[in-house]
Amino acid sequence: MGCSLSTRCRRRQQRPEINNPNNQTLDALASGLSPSHHDEVNLREQGNVEESSPGDQPEDVSSALASPMQVNRKEDMAIMGMDFLTDIWGCPGQEPHRCGKMIVGHAILQRCEVYKRDYESVAKQGTKYLDWWEIIPASSPISTAPGYARPGNCIKAGKLVDSTTTADPYIAISYVWDGNPSFVNWHGREVTTQALQIVEQLSKYTPHSLWVDAICIPQNNVPVKQVELKKMADIYRGALAVLCLVPEIDRMICTIVEHAAALMDMEGFRALEEGGDTHGMYLFASQGSNEALRKLFASRWWTRAWTFQEAVLNNATFVVGKNMETIPIYDILKICGPIGRRAATQEKEVLGQSSSFWDSISSMKTSANYMPLGIAMSNIWRRQCTVPHDMAYSLLGVCCLQEIEPNYSLSFEEVFTNLVDKASSKGDFSWLRWAHLVDRSDPSGQMQMSVVPIPETIRAAPASAITVWHSVKIPKVLSPVRGGEFGVCIPHRSTGVVRCQSNPEGIRGTIKILQNLSYSPEEIWNLLFGMHVGLASDIDQAAGGSGLAQPLLTLTSGYIDGTLDASSITNDMVGEKPYTKGYGFTSYALMATKVWKDARLCVMQSQGGTTVVPVGIGLGQARIHKLPLESHSTRNTHLCLVVHDNARYKVSAVGVMIEKEHTGSGAWQLTRFS
Repeated sequence: MGCSLSTRCRRRQQRPEINNPNNQTLDALASGLSPSHHDEVNLREQGNVEESSPGDQPEDVSSALASPMQVNRKEDMAIMGMDFLTDIWGCPGQEPHRCGKMIVGHAILQRCEVYKRDYESVAKQGTKYLDWWEIIPASSPISTAPGYARPGNCIKAGKLVDSTTTADPYIAISYVWDGNPSFVNWHGREVTTQALQIVEQLSKYTPHSLWVDAICIPQNNVPVKQVELKKMADIYRGALAVLCLVPEIDRMICTIVEHAAALMDMEGFRALEEGGDTHGMYLFASQGSNEALRKLFASRWWTRAWTFQEAVLNNATFVVGKNMETIPIYDILKICGPIGRRAATQEKEVLGQSSSFWDSISSMKTSANYMPLGIAMSNIWRRQCTVPHDMAYSLLGVCCLQEIEPNYSLSFEEVFTNLVDKASSKGDFSWLRWAHLVDRSDPSGQMQMSVVPIPETIRAAPASAITVWHSVKIPKVLSPVRGGEFGVCIPHRSTGVVRCQSNPEGIRGTIKILQNLSYSPEEIWNLLFGMHVGLASDIDQAAGGSGLAQPLLTLTSGYIDGTLDASSITNDMVGEKPYTKGYGFTSYALMATKVWKDARLCVMQSQGGTTVVPVGIGLGQARIHKLPLESHSTRNTHLCLVVHDNARYKVSAVGVMIEKEHTGSGAWQLTRFS
């Protein structure tokens, strides 16, 4: 249902054939000569377009919606000069270039010239996003997708209708509530004036029913509200389409996003991606840090917890501006990947947002059926919500955990513990990828969770590791549960007691200890940075190189102790530096500098494996337990937890473990860790 709609998002206008560059063009570029110039884009006269800052946009998206007659349907290319859009490096058009070089096929080319060539090809296509009501036909034969719970009510022709007894299609609306909503009585129900205005405006464009939460869910009927909240994910999954109202969007932003998404399918971007050129990919995807993207992502809509599931559960999801400008959300998410990877290496904000914001957005992906809890956490828990409990309840639908009954009287510890415990009972242990960040200091002496991550835990992490950790299938019948009365049941396999433990050391000292134990550079990198940044094999693949672990360790340790300069200019190849395939690995070294900068680390060895963890608070004999998470890219590499005898059911640390060959582990056990 959704896919058939989402493929109909563009209108072709004067569509010429796209000429792929031939060998003569590449040779000309390589020799510094200008290739044959593409035909100039035919720019038509265009009226002035208002350029207002994000702060000038109204918070009330309903009042910003336009009527059908107000929609500007002219092309936007006339307001943007071609030179402005293609000169993203500020190269003077002749030597010396400021952009650096790249490899395309068998040629070494200036990045600015490759970008200009690809951009002109994209612009010549003359495409334009369709508006949402053109994508969703008025007389659609499509009914609501079967298998999803129906909403209790929808709005049709200005009336509240019962939706449970019909399969009529409906359009679900995602928006940010006013900070101080005003309520009115409407057909016997207390609803917000903002929601009524949204319905009034959108109904002008479609005869289909609309679903808006502030109207269709009775806000003052708690039992009914609880029932409808449990169906929220199904309501968005089963909708004919989802409209996300983001008033900051204008025609300029539509054009920038469309061209950026198309550029990522061109030969130039693919060459940058193959070479792991993080900086080049960022500049292509952001079109030179285009200010239109800063305006787009300044919207509050991107920061709210509930809007996450509203954006990812339906393939036919569109972001809609105040004048009905329409962008398929998958194009926006597409360009966020390179932006997020760039932001992870920067101390300063990128396009006005922090690295954690970009990590949250770039890891979003359409997941109409199911998303592992660990991935959903990395998105939602970097957002905001009015009621803290909703940080857990807003991800129940996308993670298929609707069995959990929202209960706002529970403590935060109980809410988050119940969340991860339920996920674990269904075989989803992905949340454990965040357990290494849990603050295990307990100065108050009160009960504190030693393994359950909370939103503040994840929000403090600048970026997610690139490695995907997969849940291991656990036998259904395990040993009886051990542990306390309160906590999370976690399967684990013992690798034995810790037989050798190093004295606390900084990063250089820890690397030297591991080298003396005959661990390879890849294994040392994985032990130190595998959870925070990614395993060495995954970085090799992402950076387009091989055997990068040793230079990664050298750079990272030098950055941390200050013997090497970690300036972004040096590490992003800006300027006249020659291009080297795989050079992009330096970005991952910069990410690693944020991990153990001031930490003291211990190397622990048991009969079955080795791990490196920060100095903890545990006392007595320590044990290493293998967790049910593994990487498919690296053998004998697992996540593990460390416990001490003085608190056997509290976790002292979580880390990466290199499993010793031919030693094996104990049987799977189930322990409730608090």
